[in-house]
Amino acid sequence: MKKIVCLISLFVLLAAGVFAVNYTFKEVPITYDGSDTDVTKLYADPKSYDLSDPDGVADIIVKTNLDKTMAVNDVASVVFDYRGFDTIGESFILLSAIAGSFAILRTRKKGKEEDHEA
Repeated sequence: MKKIVCLISLFVLLAAGVFAVNYTFKEVPITYDGSDTDVTKLYADPKSYDLSDPDGVADIIVKTNLDKTMAVNDVASVVFDYRGFDTIGESFILLSAIAGSFAILRTRKKGKEEDHEA
């Protein structure tokens, strides 16, 4: 019975994962590809660079990154400053899931159970 429940739960998790990936990768319009960005000018003097081309989230990050994070590298600031708490939360959830799985799926040895009864 435990094997059937385990297989059903694994199938449900797999189906949910497939659904989530399929939903995530639907066609999303590209807002800004960065092909016209002169990286050397942006890196040399980020405050005086022309920021009129980007739109959407890229526009917000490029325009406000230096003032908010004091980081010249936009990618590093997004990963470490904006996504840092999110990454910590994801790590906590992953470790909790692993600990819960071990607690639920562990097997006890018969020798230890007999010692507790005596």
